Amino acid sequence: MPIRAGTPARPRKGAKNSANTGSVAVAALRMEDLCVWAVERAEGFPRSLKFSVGDRFIDANLRVVECLIEAAYTRDKRPALQAASRALVRARVVARLAQRLRALSHDQLHHFEHESVEVGRMLGGWLRYVNQRDEVEAGAAPASEVVAPAP
Repeated sequence: MPIRAGTPARPRKGAKNSANTGSVAVAALRMEDLCVWAVERAEGFPRSLKFSVGDRFIDANLRVVECLIEAAYTRDKRPALQAASRALVRARVVARLAQRLRALSHDQLHHFEHESVEVGRMLGGWLRYVNQRDEVEAGAAPASEVVAPAP
């Protein structure tokens, strides 16, 4: 069954719920949907902004998708997740700039901000999971279990 845009991704039956099945698919699909939305909006930018702000808007969104996919298929996920986070911030900045230049409406900016915050939350949760997993693999106590010595 093909995955349609806007449909939440579900792991295969019997698949383990690890960082590579559920969260990656959901975050990547949410960002893909947002990327399609961004491309559709950038097509409507005025000609004077389409090839400067519009292209940067699309590129920043595509970069987030690329980094999420890279993180899904590499062992060391932290660099790709951090790059995705930085690209998401760049996309938000370009979206605010496009709104100030009247290429995006206030409602369109609100939609983009809402969706990008959701992707950012998923990304942050995935990064926390990777950090905790790496700490456990290294034999160190997770940061949530470290107790500061009494003064």
